[in-house]
Amino acid sequence: MCRRAAEQLVQKSHAVHPFHPQHSHVLDIGTGTGAIPCSIVRRFPGTRILATDIAPGMVAAVDAQQLPNVSTRVVDASQPNNHAGLGPSATFTHAFSTFMIMFTLTPLAVLGEMHRVLRPDGLIGLALWGSVIGPNDLWEEACRTLDPSYKLPSPFADPNAWRTCPEAEAALREVGFRDIRTEVYVVPFEFEDTAAYVRFWYGAKNPVSDRFRESFTGDQEEAKKALERVLRERYDDATSIVVETVLAIGRK
Repeated sequence: MCRRAAEQLVQKSHAVHPFHPQHSHVLDIGTGTGAIPCSIVRRFPGTRILATDIAPGMVAAVDAQQLPNVSTRVVDASQPNNHAGLGPSATFTHAFSTFMIMFTLTPLAVLGEMHRVLRPDGLIGLALWGSVIGPNDLWEEACRTLDPSYKLPSPFADPNAWRTCPEAEAALREVGFRDIRTEVYVVPFEFEDTAAYVRFWYGAKNPVSDRFRESFTGDQEEAKKALERVLRERYDDATSIVVETVLAIGRK
């Protein structure tokens, strides 16, 4: 799912500010398992990339892939003027962050650092979770069949995290970006059937989904049965789950 959105963001970015092996230098903030570097390496071999993440485990996961021309660094991108972490100003031609901004309490600080390290006319590319997040929504729907007052806790550090095109555009303009383009990109979250989805939901060891399950204080076995019913009856046996993402690009 994240990789599909990353592929789309890379494609859109290349159409505006093409990647060139000899001239491009790309920064990826909050790289995770490396969706952005993998996409660029596959489509534009030779491009230099610095992939960063605050979590050493994520950086290790990218290192393990041994992607050519990709270096990694453990960095807290929310720290202002972080020359030791992200490097000097005006270093990169492209700066990306996918599905990380909403998990920081200082998203404008991250955008400010991306603006600082980009060269003049450099391109920023963001991917954010949109208004529809299928797995979250269907868990809330299932729990509400048992407790109509149940409300899903926000998965983000800031409950008011940007989740729409106008919000993303306003944030980018606030820190000085221009020529901003945004779009909602819908990504299928596909499973073979309800049983496969339930195995994912209960076996992923994802701290966010763990928190969602724990937030329901009723009977967990009944919640699991309700989830299975909702998947079969409302989501075509788990084959029609979708996630909305907001893709945004702009220039310095």
